[in-house]
Amino acid sequence: MVGKNTLNQYTDIQQEIKELEHRIQRLRNKRNDRLTDTAVGSSPEFPYNERIYTISGFNLEDSNEKLDRLEQLLKKRIQKCEDMKEEIEKFIDNIEDSRTRRVFTLRYIEGLTWLQIARRIERYDESYPRKIIHDKYLNKVR
Repeated sequence: MVGKNTLNQYTDIQQEIKELEHRIQRLRNKRNDRLTDTAVGSSPEFPYNERIYTISGFNLEDSNEKLDRLEQLLKKRIQKCEDMKEEIEKFIDNIEDSRTRRVFTLRYIEGLTWLQIARRIERYDESYPRKIIHDKYLNKVR
């Protein structure tokens, strides 16, 4: 049974998925990062003029194995979030009454306020969708 706390997490879950995908992309980019630096030296022969040398290479501190493990961990977290999203969407989809389903969709999937929902269902008091439809339905299914 999906509770109110789980329903309230829907928009955060969507945002968390985006953030995790961004972290995975940064990890992938990190594998390909070349480090560059400069050093000052002189020519090996007279007149020994000062010269700037560019040095480049790969960052070996973060091994590919370590980055792979971290990427797999992030992918597992994304999957958990996707599973929670699906559970919430199934719960809402199984609501038989169209108006009640719309109220839950507008609130949790679309993230609207109670006043915005009231206006969408052609009411002007935000307590109607919140108390009469939403709370009544949750109390019924418990």
